Parts: sequence; C-alpha cells; structure tokens
Amino acid sequence: MAAAQSAQPGKHLLNVQAVLLAAALLLPGIAPSLFGWLSVLLATPIFCLLTINGQKNGALIIRNGVLLGVAGAIVLKIVPSLIFALTLAPLGYSFSKSFAGGDNAIRTGARGAVVLAACWLIFWVIYGTVQEINPYHHLLEMLDSGFAQTYEYYMKSSDLPAENIIQLEQAVNELRRIIPMILPGILCCTVLITVWINLTFSATVLARIQPENTPWKKYSQWRLPDKLIWVFIGAGIFLLAGQGGLSQAAVAAFLSTALLYFFQGLAVFIHMLDKWNVPIYLRILIYGILIIQSYGLVLLTLAGLADVWFNFRRSLPIDNPNTK
Repeated sequence: MAAAQSAQPGKHLLNVQAVLLAAALLLPGIAPSLFGWLSVLLATPIFCLLTINGQKNGALIIRNGVLLGVAGAIVLKIVPSLIFALTLAPLGYSFSKSFAGGDNAIRTGARGAVVLAACWLIFWVIYGTVQEINPYHHLLEMLDSGFAQTYEYYMKSSDLPAENIIQLEQAVNELRRIIPMILPGILCCTVLITVWINLTFSATVLARIQPENTPWKKYSQWRLPDKLIWVFIGAGIFLLAGQGGLSQAAVAAFLSTALLYFFQGLAVFIHMLDKWNVPIYLRILIYGILIIQSYGLVLLTLAGLADVWFNFRRSLPIDNPNTK
C-alpha cells in the first residue's frame, strides 16, 4: 500500500509538495513586501514538479496545489494575487515540454518568452475588460502622474537652488517625454528577465535535486545564435532613422537584444571566473561591485556582444539547437 502511494503522490490532495506549491501561491498575497518576489518564480516549482514526478503525477500535484491555493485565496481575499502568479504556470509547462523534447536552454527560453508574453497579454486584456480601463494607457498615466508629483514634492519641500530646480524640471520633463517611447521595450525586457530568472533557477534547483537529470548545460556555456547580432544592429539603425511607431519598435528590439547580450556577457564572465578558479568569496565581492557600479552592467553587455566575434569560450563545443 505504501509503495502504491509513493508511486502516485499526486492523488493525495494534502501531499507535501502540493501544500508547498499552495504556500508559494499564497505567500505573495499574504505578505507582498516579504514574499512578493515569489509570484514571478512560480514557473520553477511547476517545472521541477513535472520533471521530478513525471508528467502525470506532476500534473496531479500541481492541480492539488492550485486547488488548495484557490481555496486559501478565497478565504484570505487575495484572489487577484493568486491569479497573477498562475500566469507563470504555463511557462513551467513550456520549460518541461522543451526539456522533454531535448531543446537547449536558448530555444527553451525563446519558447518560454512567447508563452509568458501571451499569458500576460491575456491576463491584462481580461483585467482591463473587467475594470473597464486600458491597462497600457493606465500605466502610462500612472508613470506620468508619478513623475509630476515627484517634481511638485521637491519643489515644495526642499530648498534647492534655482539652478538645481531648473535642472530637475528639465530631467522630469525629459523622462515624461521618453517614457511612452521606451515603455514597450521595458515591458519586453520584463518578460525576458522573468523567463531568464526562472530558467536559471529551474536548472540550478533540478541539478541539486536530481544531478543525474540536469537540464541543459551550465549557464556559463549558454550561447545566443550568432545571427541575433543583426537584429541588434538593425534595431540600432532604425532607432536612429525611425519615427513614431517604427521608432518604438526599434527601441523595444534594441533594449531586448541588449538585455540578451547582457545575459550572454554574464555567461562569459562566469566562464572566465571558472577558468581562473576564482574563490567563492572573491566572486561574491566581484558580483557586488558589478551590481553597485552601473558601468559594470554595460561592460557585461559589451562582453556579450564581443563574444559573437571573438568567441571567448572557443574551447566549448558549438551548440546543436536540438541538444541540451
């Protein structure tokens, strides 16, 4: 009997894994200041449950966890928070499908980005319909109002010199002008960052739980397709020449590809640290400096771009799109 129960853990509603999944769904709504970050990591436990327990049992555990989460959200009156967290569940299923099909990390991430973007678009369309608002325009208005209120606050509460006040006004007006142009790109980058975080977390967690079933290669070996550089270059050209909607599309493409090359630059950097056997305490210090110093992020992006031509990791085998 015990063997049968362990073989089909998903049949029990109060299975430990289901309870933990329900907790991950509820905590962001219960204490958003402490656990709000969990809502953007839901794809990781979904992927791990499906991979560790198998598709059938994993799906049963996920179903039970979601049912427990929905019941708890109704009691605690945090249903909107839970619904938003669940928009990342299809991303976990997408990772699982790609992993089972033998896709490498880059192809897995690309498919996941499309899935997540579609899920969020559907979510916000439904939300806007229910609330009778345009979520995108509402977000623009909130940002514009926030900048205006910030300027008024500093005008009333500070004793800034006249010269500084003029500079502040110019800076705020410039931000209010460019935000509508770069917001689509920021939203695209938000999708990419969310997918990247879940992809790296999924690989790390599963490698620790089931080392024999490690998904994809080490992050330091991840490599973008070389042809992507032409998207970056083309976006830069259109950004300089385009106007209106074309300019917005160019900004979105430029920011998105720049972010992807930052991820690649980080992989190159980690590869170098591994190659030179840098101690863990020194790595933590270096990572801290890179985060604090904004130019470090730019350098990593440039390293990712330069890797296309100089191939800093030339000792590594070239990726086959259909392999891990």
